[in-house]
Amino acid sequence: MILVGLNCLLFWHLCQRLLDYGKLGMVSLVYTTLIGFYMLSRFVLAAFYRKPPDVGFFPDVAVIIPAYNEGRSILRSIEACLGQDYPEDKIRIICIDDGSTDDTFAHMQLAEIVHGDRLTCVSLGENRGKRAAMAEGVRRTESEICVFVDSDSEPAPDGIAKIVQGFVKGDVGAISGLTHARNAEENNLTRMQAARYFISFQLLKASESVLGAVVCCSGCFSAYRRASIAPLLEPWEAQTFLGAPCTFGDDRSLTNMVVRSGYRTIYHSGALAWTEVPSDYRGFFRQQQRWKKSWIRESPIFLSHVWRSRPLAFPSSFVTTLAAIVSPIVLIVNMFVYPALGIALPLIYLLGLFLIASAYGIYHRTLAHNNHWKWAVIGTGFYVLFAPQMFWALARVRDGSWGTRAG
Repeated sequence: MILVGLNCLLFWHLCQRLLDYGKLGMVSLVYTTLIGFYMLSRFVLAAFYRKPPDVGFFPDVAVIIPAYNEGRSILRSIEACLGQDYPEDKIRIICIDDGSTDDTFAHMQLAEIVHGDRLTCVSLGENRGKRAAMAEGVRRTESEICVFVDSDSEPAPDGIAKIVQGFVKGDVGAISGLTHARNAEENNLTRMQAARYFISFQLLKASESVLGAVVCCSGCFSAYRRASIAPLLEPWEAQTFLGAPCTFGDDRSLTNMVVRSGYRTIYHSGALAWTEVPSDYRGFFRQQQRWKKSWIRESPIFLSHVWRSRPLAFPSSFVTTLAAIVSPIVLIVNMFVYPALGIALPLIYLLGLFLIASAYGIYHRTLAHNNHWKWAVIGTGFYVLFAPQMFWALARVRDGSWGTRAG
């Protein structure tokens, strides 16, 4: 509570300092206040979040694992899905090999020999992309619920039993689980990502879930009502942007279409999974580049319909979009342009950044059962430094390459 009170005092002081800069300060004050109220709304909404109750609901489930060049490691995901605490007669695993050039499909086939009654393995024959692999999995099942698991992810033993509980309500079209970084302790970069994942899910997705409009159901571990996505498969696979086929941002795009169809998308904090995060800066940069390109493509689409389908989610979605566009400019202007022109030092900007970082740190320390809260603080500044990458993503938005994946 002391830290929360200190943050409020710092915000008040920040606003007072901004007024000292005349018209420039007024513009900055409006932007700062807008972002401040947006951040406050995330914490307030997250406080009202409640995970779906366990009501003993066990619908027929198909677990779809798209894979490309995973080699023997694909067995890790398969075994995690086969080991689910779920009625065996109500769950089936479908592995789709997206034209791997290594022995991924051979390992799938070996697993199929052992678990053939519960496991189906399919090869697309050529690299057509994750989206095509996911769609093929949906077409191969009539199960009520389709659960997507990335080939480097592992759901907890009770993960699927928990994530399906939200589908008791007929207006729920998709549910995102909570993903943790499996290699969080590998180095400082993975620790920052682990803390960021926690904030992204437990704060941002939790607040979006209250409004029934989770923007992106994570590809690591999410579930969809088959009836909500089956009619969308053809337009989803055929999606283009500026004349180029869409080969990334598949999960965000599918979630977007589900929301546009009138369904609610929610978050289940008790449905856990673990995934591998990039442990080197090159891989991290490419991942962030891919995510930013999908954001550039999908955000305007989301804003164009969410005001009708989920009107209460529109204000926060608008501010999120505005902040993502403006924040790289704000960073460059405050850290470099203003000091060079002698207009202002970046101290006020850094103070505002510290307020956000410390709020994340307090939230993480309150909810998480580990000592990664300090990486939530440090990581906030680290991620802000990557904000100008948005310009590079915009310049490369038609480039369909994954960076970390061929095809």
